[in-house]
Amino acid sequence: MTDGSTLAPRMTDPTRPPRTDAVAWSGWFAGPKAENGEWFSLSIHRILQDYHSWRRNYFPEDGSVVDRSLRLGAEAFQDEFQDRLMELLGRLKSDFPFHSPRYAAHMLSEQTLPSIAGYFAAMLYNPNNVSTDAAPVTVRLELEAAQLIARMLGYDASSWAHLTSGGTIANIEALWIARSVKYLPFALAEWFDASRLPRAACLTDSSRLLSLAPRDILGALATALEFAPARQECLEHLRTSRFNIAVHGVASIERCTGSRGVILAPETHHYSLSKAADLLGIGRNALHAIPVDHDLRMRVDALDAHIDALEQSGQHVIAVVAIAGTTEEGVVDPIDEIAALRTSRESRGASSFWLHADAAYGGYLRSITIPDRTGLGDSTTCVQIEHRVEQIALELPIRSVCGALEKISEADSIVVDPHKLGYIPYPAGAVCFKHASVKLLARQDAPYLDAPCENGSQTDLLDSIGVSILEGSKPGAAAAAVWLSHTLIPLDNAGHGRLLKETIRNACELHALLKIIPARKSACVVRAAFPCATSSNIVCFAFRPLEHGASLASINALNRAVHAQFTLRPGERVYNQSFFVSRTEFKAHRYAPDSVRAFLESLGVSDEEYRREGVFVLRSVLMNPWYEAAKRKGRYYISELASELTAVADDLWIAQPWRASTP
Repeated sequence: MTDGSTLAPRMTDPTRPPRTDAVAWSGWFAGPKAENGEWFSLSIHRILQDYHSWRRNYFPEDGSVVDRSLRLGAEAFQDEFQDRLMELLGRLKSDFPFHSPRYAAHMLSEQTLPSIAGYFAAMLYNPNNVSTDAAPVTVRLELEAAQLIARMLGYDASSWAHLTSGGTIANIEALWIARSVKYLPFALAEWFDASRLPRAACLTDSSRLLSLAPRDILGALATALEFAPARQECLEHLRTSRFNIAVHGVASIERCTGSRGVILAPETHHYSLSKAADLLGIGRNALHAIPVDHDLRMRVDALDAHIDALEQSGQHVIAVVAIAGTTEEGVVDPIDEIAALRTSRESRGASSFWLHADAAYGGYLRSITIPDRTGLGDSTTCVQIEHRVEQIALELPIRSVCGALEKISEADSIVVDPHKLGYIPYPAGAVCFKHASVKLLARQDAPYLDAPCENGSQTDLLDSIGVSILEGSKPGAAAAAVWLSHTLIPLDNAGHGRLLKETIRNACELHALLKIIPARKSACVVRAAFPCATSSNIVCFAFRPLEHGASLASINALNRAVHAQFTLRPGERVYNQSFFVSRTEFKAHRYAPDSVRAFLESLGVSDEEYRREGVFVLRSVLMNPWYEAAKRKGRYYISELASELTAVADDLWIAQPWRASTP
């Protein structure tokens, strides 16, 4: 991502309809007014006809079972069905209009039509992707779709990837595997010694078994399986070893190794990592938060120092988690620098670590860099302020964001959510491992699901799912949705990345307008403050009064009141709400005052207030694909949103009694 590009010329005529790339994805979605609804309805009808024909043609000589007399007897049920269906459809009208450019709240937007069609078609067959016996078609689709995602992330054919219900399960699974790999060297060394074979080179120094690089550990596993007279005996030894944490538990491993394991993640980490620490038995206190810089990116120097301090205290690192697209702010950690730190530590004889990338939200942003960087376009955009169309400057994300995304393949595991920036229906997450051999460490004994693993062959590694993952039953429909969408819409900067580039520009536009509009209104009594620059397509902000000495309690009350005006209240009709934003809170137990120092100063509040109150933050996710296209029709939705937010905040601060400066 660069601050400019040769792809688009700078517009000098502010009244000229802006350039839009929406023609590229004009057929991907239903459209704000279901403009593609008619032809897509025919596609859905075709799917149903095809499915019903499939039923009729399976042994047609069996004849009909539900004959006319039975169907006549079902008329009362059919009448009740229609009534309840109409009730359901009516209730659904009170849902949020995720499809509309007016919705800029959570990580929800349009779903691609191919993904809807794929989900609908496979749903009728109801395959369970736990096994090829229960889903012979969609298991293959899942493996193909997951490999498309893995390729987008920079992995090659030796990787292993599959779909999950979402990022939480995917993160837990990745750390589950990381935990097993961490203690594998002890079991491998034990096996080499018992077999009277020379240890793999990396295992010769028993004092460094907790310091090894994951690639060396998995290389030693490959060596063991190659040397073993009977590979199955080797695998059985690893499963029953006293160093197998899955069998003997955390307490036993800590006694055997004399060290306690921890997971390191930035302060911005998702709460699923706390769940993972809990469920993996290491405890939530073993999840250590690494400080972030003023852009809320993990500080690599602090990470390095923390690892050294841990080892001096007799602890060790199970995994380091970097975030590519934080859930709250969309920030991308410096994954390239973290990977370089790992290489540096290895070269100087210090301990290595498993690197996991939580790219549940931002993983798809890498499609912007494939096959190479093309930039984010012109550094200006066309907006409408007080009924006047003009050009404004954009603060586009810095180059380092792309550098981080391009090096995400250095991670040993990566999580990404197709049901977020992949624009796929729920549930659809994915977890990708750099080395397929990790499946051997996760495999469960479930003979009714899959044939036993006789030799750990590549075929076995790649062609099975259910016995090597955390989840059991899961919908094959999700696999069909991801497969159909990603085979039709390429995961590169001529396809999917083209759309994501525009969503980033849209977020930068909102960020700029929230600065410009209050500053231009002479009577405006509020300004917007931002915790960080825009790194992707999420904008976090809070309104603060211009008057000196306003308390953080009153500022929070203002922003809570603003949020209440931009969401649905219980019983409120969605048709009465013109725009939507979401919210979050910054708390001192997660974000240290030093990490958000610039934000606190822009709000004019003290550390003491922050520790006591926390900061209520407004949040907009600009995923909708139609903002630029709407400008050609004279609708500047982002300008309208920024203007309305500012006007509401202004009016609320003037009118409300909580604007007093004392808590």
